Amino acid sequence: PSLPLPLQVCFIGRSNVGKSSLIRALFSLAPEVEVRVSKTPGHTKKMNFFKVGKYFTLVDMPGYGYRAPQDFVEMVEAYLQERHNLKRTFLLVDGVVGLQKTDHIAVEMLEEFGIPYVMVLTKIDRASRGLLLKNVLEIQEFVKENTQGCFPQLFLVSSVEFSGVHLLRCFVAHVTGNLPTVEA
Repeated sequence: PSLPLPLQVCFIGRSNVGKSSLIRALFSLAPEVEVRVSKTPGHTKKMNFFKVGKYFTLVDMPGYGYRAPQDFVEMVEAYLQERHNLKRTFLLVDGVVGLQKTDHIAVEMLEEFGIPYVMVLTKIDRASRGLLLKNVLEIQEFVKENTQGCFPQLFLVSSVEFSGVHLLRCFVAHVTGNLPTVEA
């Protein structure tokens, strides 16, 4: 019998949303995950696969929107349609600018393929509290009104201050079945 495919989690977001930085922060404890963060935003032009231990694979999608590779949609759609072992998709949204039109396109794509996903608000260290609250409320409203597959819990993270990173790391471990469940 063939071995079960390692589970995958996928990170998707607009160019310059801080995807590579977040992935690096999330896996700072897993030295085998080598994430190159480029100086120029929007530099991930192809899908990157990172094996995390023997447990799961992290898929880093190229950013969409500004400077997205031409074949972005075909590449991502092909992946999403084939993804038999994709456990969860994380849609990253910039905490400073909130949901943009391009994010809506990503949401539509995930909804269309019936893929369960989670929204992650990045760069929260750069937004004032008022702005952050406004963006959080807008996203929650949007999720309630327009989505079926989105997990209601929003994750707020800062790769700079590491806030929220630990929680997100636990969640990733949980959905990939790497968190030993605590016996009640």
